[in-house]
Amino acid sequence: MPVLTLAEAVPRLRTAHAERRLIPFLGAGFSAPLGLPLWNELMGWMGTSLGYEPALFELHGLSSQLAGYFALEHDGGLPWFIARMRERFHDEAADDRRRRSLQHQALARCDFRTIYTTNFERHIEGALTDAGKRAVTLARLADFMRPVDPGACQVIKFHGDLEFPETVVLTEAHYFDRFRLEAAPDQRLRSDMLGNVFLFLGYSFSDVNIRYIWYRMNQMRRDRQPQQQAVAPDFRCYWATFGAGLVQPRLLEDWHIDVIALDPSDKSRSVAQLLAALQPGDPR
Repeated sequence: MPVLTLAEAVPRLRTAHAERRLIPFLGAGFSAPLGLPLWNELMGWMGTSLGYEPALFELHGLSSQLAGYFALEHDGGLPWFIARMRERFHDEAADDRRRRSLQHQALARCDFRTIYTTNFERHIEGALTDAGKRAVTLARLADFMRPVDPGACQVIKFHGDLEFPETVVLTEAHYFDRFRLEAAPDQRLRSDMLGNVFLFLGYSFSDVNIRYIWYRMNQMRRDRQPQQQAVAPDFRCYWATFGAGLVQPRLLEDWHIDVIALDPSDKSRSVAQLLAALQPGDPR
């Protein structure tokens, strides 16, 4: 399957958006304009708190493994660390950058009923609020059991929310638990996959957890349709990227995910243009 240009992808995405079947799935890259700490900086915080040189601490395992070690060894455990993350991720500087972020503004202008994200912070909800829209955060089981506000966008925090430390997925054990696909966000995703189109933004698809979850979800979707029946174009999903290479498009094609190539020269503007193109008045 060839990689789609923005012009080729827009008609399909615009149709799904007009039908209110388009659901963004946002990764860490979507928050890049906010200048939030990346994983290596977070691991550096953990290492320093345990008395290690940050660069040396990172050599002792994967990020999820280091987070698990920190949870066992630090007196305050993960709640202490998550509280520090919350302060840094939601400080005034980050809020100001969000209000100036082209892609957050473009996201808020779209008419989405549901947004999924693996990001822990609340800047997606903040962008919607900045635009005068209502947003509801769903992270805990109780959140999914509440009555639905028909006028609000539901922001589903797939890896948890900093306001509720018990929901945050950081350690290897947390990720392994999610492989069971029994958590409330997984159950909701199963339902949403049946009749909606997902648009992945801010992902490299190198996250094994997300790859596994999407693989299993796609297997479930295949089990629900007649054998040998192709997935219709209006029910495929899309991954917007700045450099797909040769391998990923072919692998994702087997999962019914088409790749959209964006201009890497100005990533934030490129994402904003993609989201703006979903609006009926846009000339693209």
